[in-house]
Amino acid sequence: MNELLYLNASHLDALDLGMSDIVDILEEVFRHKAAGDTAMPPKMFFYTEGDRFLSAMGSACAPLGYAGAKWQSGNPDNPARGLPYIQGLYVLNEYESGRMTAILDSKWITAKRTAAASALVARHQVRAGAAELALLGCGVQGRAHLEAMTAEVASLARCRVYDTVPARQRAFVEEMDGRFGGVRVEGAESARSALEGADIVVPGGPITAERRASIASEWVAPGALVVAIDYDSYVTDECIAAMDIVITDDRGQIEDARAREGKFLGVTRIDADNAEMIADGKGLRENDRQRILAFNLGIALEDVATAAEALRRARERGIGVRLPA
Repeated sequence: MNELLYLNASHLDALDLGMSDIVDILEEVFRHKAAGDTAMPPKMFFYTEGDRFLSAMGSACAPLGYAGAKWQSGNPDNPARGLPYIQGLYVLNEYESGRMTAILDSKWITAKRTAAASALVARHQVRAGAAELALLGCGVQGRAHLEAMTAEVASLARCRVYDTVPARQRAFVEEMDGRFGGVRVEGAESARSALEGADIVVPGGPITAERRASIASEWVAPGALVVAIDYDSYVTDECIAAMDIVITDDRGQIEDARAREGKFLGVTRIDADNAEMIADGKGLRENDRQRILAFNLGIALEDVATAAEALRRARERGIGVRLPA
């Protein structure tokens, strides 16, 4: 009888799958993408009521031996209810046979791979000696990005954070100050005061039905790297146009979101995607004053690569719940 392994967040936490490990895993899958060894249709993304959304995304990577798909929801009101903003499940299949092998908690996968993908961009694009990180949003992604960036950028010494909910910002500072590499974490009075002077900026607010762009180019310091994980929700068109280099994790995802959802209308050029940057050296920083904007939408190949490694480790360690397939 075929069996399938279920891995919840506690199981996944027990795998010792660190951020640096996931950054390396994602770099490898982007090289496979550059070589044409992957398949990934555009994600399905739609709003239900207000800013609540549902999404589905799938991909396959022959060299990894796996394909997979994720179904999840997002509701920005959930944290006030004591529920996660993002919830869902990930199904992993064998590439050759299509047999289902595992079901994983997608919230864990999404949090880890999103932050690791941002750190991967920093690996290739951050300027030398970067010392200050700015995070907009003090939820799951804020915590994951602090962990990922401090693991990848050893020179970081300070992090400024801002959240529209003051209590959430205070809790973040109390919990995270000094937790990773001794990096000091401080609260800011506004988004602008968090960003100004920062070497790395990560806007991570909810992806809303109506765009609420406010980040202007004058907020972004010379030499800064901005990794937007919230589409173009908060970076203004003026700011996008002012950046010296604009990259993304996948050109097709940008084009699909523009055509179907009316997003990224202010993005008039993409200098490289992550696969081109990693495999071919396109769109790389040329000096320490260039300002770089990376639109990391979060792609399905990041999910399948992370899930495949999680399954491998779970099998090695005997972790998870076996279910009849």
